[in-house]
Amino acid sequence: MVLLYVDGQKKMFPTTATTVGDVLSRSHVTLAQGDLVQPSADTVMSGGQFNINVYRARPVVVVDGLHTYHILSAYQSPRLLALAAGLTLYPEDTYRTGIITNIVQNDSIGEKVTVQRATPLDVQVDGGVRHLRTQSTTVGDALKTAGISLGLKDTVSVPLSTTIIPGMTVNITRVTEAVVTLTQTLPRPVHTITDPTMLKGQTVVQQAGADGQKTTTFRIHYQNGVETGREVLQVVSQTAPVPQVVAVGTKVIFAGSVEYWRPKVEAAAAQYGLDPNMMLRIMNCESHGNATEVSTFIINGQHPTGLFQFLPSTWTENGGTMDNILDGNAQIQIAAKIMAGPQGATPWQCK
Repeated sequence: MVLLYVDGQKKMFPTTATTVGDVLSRSHVTLAQGDLVQPSADTVMSGGQFNINVYRARPVVVVDGLHTYHILSAYQSPRLLALAAGLTLYPEDTYRTGIITNIVQNDSIGEKVTVQRATPLDVQVDGGVRHLRTQSTTVGDALKTAGISLGLKDTVSVPLSTTIIPGMTVNITRVTEAVVTLTQTLPRPVHTITDPTMLKGQTVVQQAGADGQKTTTFRIHYQNGVETGREVLQVVSQTAPVPQVVAVGTKVIFAGSVEYWRPKVEAAAAQYGLDPNMMLRIMNCESHGNATEVSTFIINGQHPTGLFQFLPSTWTENGGTMDNILDGNAQIQIAAKIMAGPQGATPWQCK
């Protein structure tokens, strides 16, 4: 059974048609331009009672700014009528409907739909750009309608009462403040004193010292999340740093020269069965006979030292101490002992 509503009439009848289009054809219902049938003509009908509605098109004038469109359509919604005119629409656009009363001016009869376009504008806010369309006339109303709230200290690039111009850009600067308490470390100062009883080149930490701390409450100012300044509200606590005291030795043992040390070298060479001239060549190459020579080079974090430029670690591994590392006699004895060993003079590249 089909219940057909068309041209103000209601008809009920049985049919063997399988689609809505077949029913209309068998009922001699012709669809003109703009007519609308629900459901659509290609809809397959199911069993039981089936309702078909035919809506006849009527003339409609759609006005979009300076452009006017004459259409025939069965739609009732002003938005659907504007879409039927081929317009591109936006959610913020609104519509005004009415009946044409001045037939000569509009060159038509029937209904009239006027599209009231929303004004486009861009708002730079919160690290991005929001592309808005609004029916509001002022910047302040547009921001409120778009749900963009302003903080008490936020700034806007134009007054909120400014009339919106299509395509304008509005910049919003978020101005915020935060009260925070921060603790900072106050580095311990290093005080250096000289000690004439210590060999030159030696250092001893006599007092380790300690870092201080300062806890302060600040009011920090931000613009768009970037700190622009801070002010001190209160120093909560402060512990002064304790200086570190480092003693630096100034005692110098006679540096000498290659020839000065020759008798000592010859005696050590005879004791260990070595060639004294080889030892003197190495001494001259390494330090030119200066027993207090401290190289500016750093090897494994250490400065080579003395007549034979021992690393402090090598020096102590072979029986020396930091108290006699600048003692030329001790340097000659330890060098001779090493050279008499399995490695010979191999550890010294400078010969």
